Amino acid sequence: MAAAMRILRNSTRILGGAFILSLTLSAQTFTTLYNFESQSYDGMCPLSGVILGPRGVLYGTTSSGGRWGDGTVYELLPPASPGGAWTEVVLHSFNGQDGYAPNAALVVGPNGSLYGVTQTLGRFNIAFRLDPPTGTSTHWPFTVLSQFASDNVGPPSGALVFGAGGSLYGGTGGQGLSGGTVYSLTPPSVAGGAWTEAALYSFPGGSGGFGIAGPLAVGSGGGLFGVTTYGGQDSSFCIVGPGGCGTAFLLTPPAASSGHWTVRLLYDFGTSIIVGTDGIYPLAGVLLAPAGVLYGITGSGGSVGEGTVYSLTPPAVPGGPATERILHSFPYTDYDGFTPVGLVLGAGGVLYGTTQSGGAYGFGTVFQVAPGGLGGFTETILYSFKSDDQGFGPVPNGITLGPDGTLYGTTQQGGTLSHGSVFALTP
Repeated sequence: MAAAMRILRNSTRILGGAFILSLTLSAQTFTTLYNFESQSYDGMCPLSGVILGPRGVLYGTTSSGGRWGDGTVYELLPPASPGGAWTEVVLHSFNGQDGYAPNAALVVGPNGSLYGVTQTLGRFNIAFRLDPPTGTSTHWPFTVLSQFASDNVGPPSGALVFGAGGSLYGGTGGQGLSGGTVYSLTPPSVAGGAWTEAALYSFPGGSGGFGIAGPLAVGSGGGLFGVTTYGGQDSSFCIVGPGGCGTAFLLTPPAASSGHWTVRLLYDFGTSIIVGTDGIYPLAGVLLAPAGVLYGITGSGGSVGEGTVYSLTPPAVPGGPATERILHSFPYTDYDGFTPVGLVLGAGGVLYGTTQSGGAYGFGTVFQVAPGGLGGFTETILYSFKSDDQGFGPVPNGITLGPDGTLYGTTQQGGTLSHGSVFALTP
């Protein structure tokens, strides 16, 4: 049976008019850069990935650990010589009041400052900034930029993103009667002044979408693209959550400063005319490519229900629905991953991502989906996580692509001390 499944796994399958070929590749080099809890007051159990800063430094957050046990912001310094050890430095330990259990990645500002968003023990969302040291100091000053108003209900759904004029944008996952909110953080007009937080749009739930997933993508003209995990048009395939299989949306800024942002639903997941092949429940934000094409992943759905990689092409007629295409459907067979949780866009339209499950050992994978012949796409498994000291269980929205093609990420579990790790996969 296993041999037959492997033959099927590596055979050409036809899905939605595109040839999809799945392969396994073992030429890459996987390296564990750091194991969490390797020093006193270290962070543990990251829920977000790392970002690349100047000179190859990595920055990230952990959901627990640190001096008060409520999570950390850390940096990983590359070795002075090839093959040496990476050095971790805890830049800030959250104390529950200035932050608690951060689950979103950071973003680097123009001057090297780090911006992030988290909750407090009181469940208020806050945005914060860490500024680089000056002079001979090694201390990164920590500043709370904003404690959000009560209309931003629900935990942060992903990293902040920069828009025009240095403004930051983000979303919340929604809870209770709130379907989630897209918000902005506008920098002060005078140095040292207060940032201004504003709710741009609140999702109503139901057919209007519920629960923003992952970071937003900023388009030309300042439009914000994103997805909701639930909501949208009802489908018989969607039996989890508050109705609907999720939506893709565009939030457009007002023409005048006194106007309102307007939302347009671009796609309702789970409503494909090819019954049973559409992806459902997107778990990560969208990637915006040239010509306005969006790429993303769904945690479920597809040909056997284990998730998809998809694209959304802008409508030919303004105001019409986007056109979805399934680039890969995860098949729940030997070696392939399933339940994708991260995606990043590389050169030549190649997509790289992670799955939380599946692979050769059942603990997740790193994969690529690349354009192939006849207009199709080829999926390749680059690495299968093991249940060992290299870490396993890659985090949502947690894959980063370096300029040399190296992929960086974090795992929630495993590592030599069983509290997660930071890894690199080199081509």
